[in-house]
Amino acid sequence: MSRLLIFDANGNPLGERLLDRERIRIGRRLDNDLVLDDLSVSNEHALIITIRNDSFIQDLNSMNGVRVNGRLIRHHHLQADDEVTIGSFTLRYLHEPWTEPASVWLPPETRAQKEAAVRAATAGEGQTLFHLEVEGGEASEVLPDTEILGSPTASLAPTPPSTVQGTGHLRLLAGPGAGRETALTRAVTTLGKPGIQTAVISRRGSAYYLSFVEGDTYPQVNGMEIGATPHLLNDHDILDVAGTRLEFFYR
Repeated sequence: MSRLLIFDANGNPLGERLLDRERIRIGRRLDNDLVLDDLSVSNEHALIITIRNDSFIQDLNSMNGVRVNGRLIRHHHLQADDEVTIGSFTLRYLHEPWTEPASVWLPPETRAQKEAAVRAATAGEGQTLFHLEVEGGEASEVLPDTEILGSPTASLAPTPPSTVQGTGHLRLLAGPGAGRETALTRAVTTLGKPGIQTAVISRRGSAYYLSFVEGDTYPQVNGMEIGATPHLLNDHDILDVAGTRLEFFYR
């Protein structure tokens, strides 16, 4: 499990914080997941989102900003030994690959697929993160200002031979933005509403997989819950995520 080492302005170690949940909020206020008690830190300063092997840091419109390795950022895909400056504090990111807990039983073939995916997560080419949030029936695109320098989030199933040519797309089927389309040209697309239900679509070659991230229920494809394992998407599948209905199709 990846973690942050915390240092004060003089380089003295103050402790560490495990990235043991999907969202870690950082700030001066006491209800943050990581509290940095100094006036140079905003009440809600930054957010770290972790999805399996990938952690992303986002500036929450803080007064003094967030720097990674000396560079001012808004969004950044964290890499091993990155140094994040928040106010007078330095946070060093230590990357440790995600692994399935040993206590979770899986069929041998499924466990082998997941273990292979974790190993593959360090071998991919650089990708750019694309984050799609669906709120109130409208889709809004949020493009970070940095490129992922490591590998994309690995899909946790083998890629079958493709029988469909083209790029995957999503079309919003209901609400004020109905009919809007988005091309899935990036490594990872995040869908849903944090705290309610979120899922990711991972691209591997010409194949796309929908994977559950968080929520009380699983996303549905064609009216059926996908469960905890990645689901291979087919042309014209209907997705229901966080109360929003979308169509997946190739073009």
